[in-house]
Amino acid sequence: MQTSPPESTTGSRRRYGGVLPEERQRQRRAKLIEGATEVFGTKGFHASTVREVCVAAHLTERYFYESFKTLSELFIAVYVEMRQELMNRTLQVFESGEQRPVALVESSLRVFLEFIREDPRRGQVMLVDALGINNEVTRISGSTARDYGALVRHRLLGMISPQAAEEVDMGLLSDGMVGLNILLAARWMQDGFKTPLDKVVRTNTLPYLGLLALLGGDKGKK
Repeated sequence: MQTSPPESTTGSRRRYGGVLPEERQRQRRAKLIEGATEVFGTKGFHASTVREVCVAAHLTERYFYESFKTLSELFIAVYVEMRQELMNRTLQVFESGEQRPVALVESSLRVFLEFIREDPRRGQVMLVDALGINNEVTRISGSTARDYGALVRHRLLGMISPQAAEEVDMGLLSDGMVGLNILLAARWMQDGFKTPLDKVVRTNTLPYLGLLALLGGDKGKK
């Protein structure tokens, strides 16, 4: 009686150890991202090489080019993965049920700062290298800043009077606040996280409280 060949030898999608080729490639790609996180996060992108990333990932260089054309393309993959994790944590704060705008701002800032302190490699990638690699990386990091700016804008509108909101450019204001938060976080990281987290959170929140006072906010919403 004729039998079908084993699944591991059927067609071009040959299984090795029960794993399909595309899954093995996905696993290798994940290893490269993990290795690049270590190399970029400790040495910085501009001091890193493909060979160093492959050594950290325990893969040969031919597997690098299986998934990425350039080192900057791999950097984008690392950045996007970090951005998604941070956004997920931030959205959990906004979905917590808390309605007070200032309290939400404070909680989201704490999440951001904890995310960087928890793994300083993230800070090197997101706060330092992402600002100076190439136009594509700048575009993606700028898009991330605008996404957070939109969240801040929504909260600022809940903090200030409608009249005040009409008298200023809320888009510029919210983007500027995000830029300030990034600058403070980068400085905190460069100082080795010496300042206690609670103090840094209060420092980051202070400009929002100042806006609340200057732009006619409803203090009852604090």
